[in-house]
Amino acid sequence: MTDTNWNSEQLAAHFRECETIRDVISLLENEAASRGEVICEIRVNGQLLQEDDETRFANNPRSMIQQLSIRCDRPEHLIGQALRSALSFIPLLTQASTETARLFREGEVHRASENLNEALEGCQWFVETVHHARGAASGVGNSVSGPERWLEAEKFFSKVLRELTETFDRKDYVMTADVLEYELTGALEMWLPVLQNESDRRPV
Repeated sequence: MTDTNWNSEQLAAHFRECETIRDVISLLENEAASRGEVICEIRVNGQLLQEDDETRFANNPRSMIQQLSIRCDRPEHLIGQALRSALSFIPLLTQASTETARLFREGEVHRASENLNEALEGCQWFVETVHHARGAASGVGNSVSGPERWLEAEKFFSKVLRELTETFDRKDYVMTADVLEYELTGALEMWLPVLQNESDRRPV
């Protein structure tokens, strides 16, 4: 991870050919790519630039930028970080699943439903993280090892999430609790060796 900063004078010199913020970002991306890196974060005048900000301010003049800082990293490092984040999230999701199952069985449907929504959001983050990590690994020419185990874990996890949503929508809270405690935790456990093996192969 590398950080680079420019003040107003340095901006005028380095980005003298850029007329708009879009031009600045395009130049930054090209320079990062030439080093084999991607941009993880852009700050303009101390404020973090979100994706929608990039679109909204794209045609604004470069002169509005008084301070600029970026954070870059190599894709391979980011893939490893994503895998380790997903791996460390599994125990938290497992704990949330068993606790939510307990609440459903004890008839605390309102609290259980709130917990379930949070757990499903966590599962969605998990799914997106591992999916993007696998795609990024292929993109840099270092695909995941044991892709058949990876795909098996993905399919089973998706199947369990569909079943969980369907049983909850039917208000079958007994079955919902069973799916949470046994199937979802089992699906998460299936990911442990897959992600551990893959994260061990990736740089810290």
